[in-house]
Amino acid sequence: MTSLQKSAYLSATTNDQTQLFYTVFSPETIPVKATLQIVHGMQEHSGRYAEIAEYFANQGFAVLTYDHLGHGKSVKDKQDIGFFQLNHPDERLISDAEKISKHLMDQYPDVPHFILGHSMGSFITRCLLQRASGKFAGAIITGTGGPLPEIDLLRGYLSLANAIAPRRRTFLNSVFTNVNNKQFKKDKDFSDTSWLSLNPANRNAFSRDELCGIPFTNNAFYALFSIYKKATARNWAQTIPKSFPFLFISGQNDPIGDFGKGVTKTVENLKLDGFKDVEVEIYPEMRHEILNEEIREDVLNQIDHWISKHL
Repeated sequence: MTSLQKSAYLSATTNDQTQLFYTVFSPETIPVKATLQIVHGMQEHSGRYAEIAEYFANQGFAVLTYDHLGHGKSVKDKQDIGFFQLNHPDERLISDAEKISKHLMDQYPDVPHFILGHSMGSFITRCLLQRASGKFAGAIITGTGGPLPEIDLLRGYLSLANAIAPRRRTFLNSVFTNVNNKQFKKDKDFSDTSWLSLNPANRNAFSRDELCGIPFTNNAFYALFSIYKKATARNWAQTIPKSFPFLFISGQNDPIGDFGKGVTKTVENLKLDGFKDVEVEIYPEMRHEILNEEIREDVLNQIDHWISKHL
């Protein structure tokens, strides 16, 4: 079965004339039972989620994927890949996600709405829920993490770097890669993308994709760590109702999730704070891109089952 697909551009939230590229995947023959918004990670694009969107469309979901500002087809000039906007880039990413949500919900006003955020998209999603959780029936959080002790130091440096040279491709790109790859350097097929996935086919596809892996600017890293801080603060979920459903999915060997510890701690804190409907699944041996590992079908089936319980 194939889904109906419609790609277009949505005018962005400011007066700078930028537009967000998005695609809606809808069931071809069965009624729409819910929507699913997918929020992708850093240095990638929404096209990598097309097969995942197809899967959920075939289960009866209307699925929207989109490219963040500074990513994929939301960029007119390739030199702008990895750059968001000079002032308040973190708020811009969150506002864009909210505007995309409204666009999807306006098309399907009579069904429940779910959101799936991966990696950087997981932190954007967590920030979006701080202000708009009432619009969603549940959230799937993948490739996420817990607090970073050095977050304030990083943000302080990047705030200055963003003011002085916002478009400069920073040395933090190589630091980020090296830190994430530290545990995998003994792999026989080690590469810069080893931390992303145990699945070599996925790593190779990422490396071959001309829209993936482009180094971030000072501006983008400043936005990333600003969002990260908001999304992982001890009280990050205080504005979200305690009945709100969460599903956290991670690979046991995901460095962003501190090899399971950061995700487990996040879930434990939510439960400690009184959240009643929080589930977590940590897949043994899997790495950061849990949605692109060889066990992807199992992961997607789990997400589908979880959403079905919350319709």
